[in-house]
Amino acid sequence: MAAVPPQCAGCQERDRHILQLQREIRKLRRQLDDRQREQHRQAHPFRRAHTDDATQPKKPGRAKGHKADLRPTPTPEQIDRIIDVPLEECPMCHVPLTEQDQVVQYQTDLPPIVPIITQFNIETGWCPCCRQRWQGRHPEQTSDAKGAAGNTLGPVVLTMAAEMKHRLGVSYRKICDFLQTYCNLKACPATFVRAEKRLADLARPTYDLLLDALRRAQVVHADETGWRIGRVNAWLWVFSSKDATIYAIRHSRGSDVPQDILGPDFDGYLIVDGGKAYELLSYTKGQCNGHLLRRLHNLKDIVCKREQQFSTLFQEAIDLAQRRDELTPEGYARRVKEIDNRFEDWLLDRYGRYESLSPELKRLAKHLVNHRDEWLLFLHEPQVPPTNNHAEQMLRPAVITRKIGGCNKNLWGALVHSVLASIMVTCHRQGKRFLDLARQLWRSNDPPAIAVETLPTPPVAEPLSQAG
Repeated sequence: MAAVPPQCAGCQERDRHILQLQREIRKLRRQLDDRQREQHRQAHPFRRAHTDDATQPKKPGRAKGHKADLRPTPTPEQIDRIIDVPLEECPMCHVPLTEQDQVVQYQTDLPPIVPIITQFNIETGWCPCCRQRWQGRHPEQTSDAKGAAGNTLGPVVLTMAAEMKHRLGVSYRKICDFLQTYCNLKACPATFVRAEKRLADLARPTYDLLLDALRRAQVVHADETGWRIGRVNAWLWVFSSKDATIYAIRHSRGSDVPQDILGPDFDGYLIVDGGKAYELLSYTKGQCNGHLLRRLHNLKDIVCKREQQFSTLFQEAIDLAQRRDELTPEGYARRVKEIDNRFEDWLLDRYGRYESLSPELKRLAKHLVNHRDEWLLFLHEPQVPPTNNHAEQMLRPAVITRKIGGCNKNLWGALVHSVLASIMVTCHRQGKRFLDLARQLWRSNDPPAIAVETLPTPPVAEPLSQAG
């Protein structure tokens, strides 16, 4: 057998290079297959994927050295009953125990929940002047119904069901099952559907008051997600400031929705995620740098390392904004100018060799140029945040509701959800109880607008037991 002639240095280098390229091709094919499979997995939008540089998941629990967060031991005044648990002998050997001691355990539970049935003796009468018949109304009544319809539910259970449906995403059928099991209270879903419509009508002035507060806010976050009204595709929009949150369900995903919600005179900052619907708006806008960083991260497999270094520019800008108070005004302005110049140089360099860029980089460069003054707005305006995370957080309850309880069957249901969810979330964010507001609404057939800030602050419930 003839011996294989030795290869030259160039051939050996060529073979090594071919072998390296084959390995990279296999790696990229595996990554492409994973990406394509993930798009078809049901849990893909909700799972947390591990990146190449962080393959180990985070350890559960609090960080090492964190102070223990234990519930306080109840005081003697808080203890309602004491039960002695004797132990005289060994449960297995049945011999008397020695060196006996006593330990204490605290247990907190709910008492039996029994509905309170109230009978209202309502006086009625005929007025000979206006020639109308009138009847009395007590503040705890939720309806003026009488006769066959005079057996109604009270304000607490109606409000609780509405909040569980529109803020927590529980369906009315499951709410009825819960009330029957734990409260011995029988109700049907149709009762709560009719009640939520009346509650939304009563809360409409309060909703308009929140809308006016949103339009006067200095910073508003906006985002949208897919929705359904019956069989028709729709969109659920959220517009949220520090103190007010407004939900709107519309068939449109265009710029007409933000214009309708914010009005033509909005002079604050609108924080968006780069959607096409916001480009036609004349408001002062700030782009979400979080979306941009994720987009740059997804490009790391198809662009060279020189292009990947651009992502550090925006991360440095976010870190600089967080250290604004630690720097002198002159030093901070100098750093901002440096970042602006680096951003401008990157754009000029990419457009200088635009034809040689990949299609992905072309789209990215064009997107950055179209919103040139909106990416680093947070460096110049302290009240402007660098990301649109606030709007995404406000959308999460709606996404959960869409997945668990579905959307809306008709336009009226969409309007009811918009009004009630807006007020409930606003109350929750301000540390108020929607129940206190709803009780005021149920008292009258034509209640005025109620400011959420005027509601009483609920007392903080002290835990009664201690967990080890």
